[in-house]
Amino acid sequence: MKTKREVKAVVCLHHIATFMSVAAGGWAVVRGTGSRVKDTLAGVFLAVQLFALLKVVLETAGKRKDTLGDRVGQLREQIGKTRGGRAAADACTAMLLFLSLLFKIGVPLCLLERKK
Repeated sequence: MKTKREVKAVVCLHHIATFMSVAAGGWAVVRGTGSRVKDTLAGVFLAVQLFALLKVVLETAGKRKDTLGDRVGQLREQIGKTRGGRAAADACTAMLLFLSLLFKIGVPLCLLERKK
């Protein structure tokens, strides 16, 4: 039972990060970064995150069969069986969530940074 709550928390945080990344990516595109390369990267990042947002909306509406929660649950089971039990599954899930949040929020912030 506790595992389902943990998976729901991970999925919820990931979805929130997706909404935040769309907002931050949109801000980077609208504001401009001061460089053609960074502007292009911001546009590509925003397009990818808009696709991720579409997947989140479809998953929330129940239109997707394979949800993020299912995939995280399968990953936790596989890691738990092959790599050392629940502690390893918890550690890997936390690490993947942290890296996902870092990418989704960090990339737009790095693109918006301007050298003085």
